[in-house]
Amino acid sequence: TKDLIPEILERVGFPRDRRDEPMENLSRGMQQKVALARALLTSPVLLLLDEPTTGLDPRSKLEVQDFIREIRTNHDSTILLCTHDLAEAETLAERVGILDRGRLLALEPADDLKRRYGCGTLEEAFFSATGREFEAEADDDDDDDREVFA
Repeated sequence: TKDLIPEILERVGFPRDRRDEPMENLSRGMQQKVALARALLTSPVLLLLDEPTTGLDPRSKLEVQDFIREIRTNHDSTILLCTHDLAEAETLAERVGILDRGRLLALEPADDLKRRYGCGTLEEAFFSATGREFEAEADDDDDDDREVFA
């Protein structure tokens, strides 16, 4: 396992020259990369990722997304990805689930969700599934109990 550390850190885009820095000195994005790399060291059967690209700069976000795709392709792992980024869910997930107040409202491929709710985008399908309108949702930013997982 120790031999895999440099390889995994490199694959998630963590700079070689920063590997000896204490976690508290790293940016949130760098901490996200370390957390992802640490999770992968054990070759998990189930990988739970909660907002893995939040706080990352655009380049780092793409590196992490590519790495998640690589895990899906090359490892025998199930990935449960929780995110509010519906574009990310659509590009990374085989199936997308919509939770509203702890209830699973839907779980299917993104294209099937859009067809099911007669919508052109996953965002529209989300609002249709939860029975909310975009305007009401935009005014209610403190209500964070609706989730999309992939």
